[in-house]
Amino acid sequence: MRGAIIAAGGPSRRMGRAKPLMSVAGVPLVVRVAKIAEAVAEDVVVVTKPRWSSHLHKILPHSVEVVDDNNRIQSPLVALISGATALASEYVAFLACDLPLLSSRLLESLFKSAMGHDAAIPRWPDGRIEPMVAIYRRTAALSAAREALAAGGRANTDMIGGLADVRYVSTEELRATDSNLGSFVNVNTPADARAAEARITRGRAFPRGRAAPRRSRRSPRARSPGGRSRSYSPRPSPRSTRSRP
Repeated sequence: MRGAIIAAGGPSRRMGRAKPLMSVAGVPLVVRVAKIAEAVAEDVVVVTKPRWSSHLHKILPHSVEVVDDNNRIQSPLVALISGATALASEYVAFLACDLPLLSSRLLESLFKSAMGHDAAIPRWPDGRIEPMVAIYRRTAALSAAREALAAGGRANTDMIGGLADVRYVSTEELRATDSNLGSFVNVNTPADARAAEARITRGRAFPRGRAAPRRSRRSPRARSPGGRSRSYSPRPSPRSTRSRP
């Protein structure tokens, strides 16, 4: 059985409002991601902060479970732990809530790639990875995330470093299921949302993810093995980080 965890509790500072509830082409972002997740997974949970919980219950399909996250720590690992605890699936997709061009075909391919491994994570040619459009063995990821948080880690890479068997899947290979890799485009600002909406209304993206990735103007920061932050030049997804050697 497959599951999916959608992280919808971030602060949305650059958006200026609750990102999960923001509509793109008439559909809230979190609903778009949930519907794609349901196309490939039997059980889907959305992890959010209590202040948004009642709103999400109103807009999400009844088949999607909403899990409240009361932890004050702001980290995707908290969402992963809450979602993985609520599920019983062997493998789970771990997804951000702001992926308007996400492709179910790409997720299906990643689920197949994850079989027999602790994770299947997309990796760009420059070594950067997409940890929140990825598949994880639920029990392995749950254990690694708990250990990372206990050690003071907050980044997805801190959890991934605790997995014994990670399969990295080339983004070039994934073009067979999402030709322009639109699945990795996320929405951080109102301008991003307008751009995604334009692509969707032109019929180029949803639900099969055909839009070209957007380049970030800011360098994302990833935690290095030594604990200090490390900057990288802008690449296709602002959320992507470099994999560890």
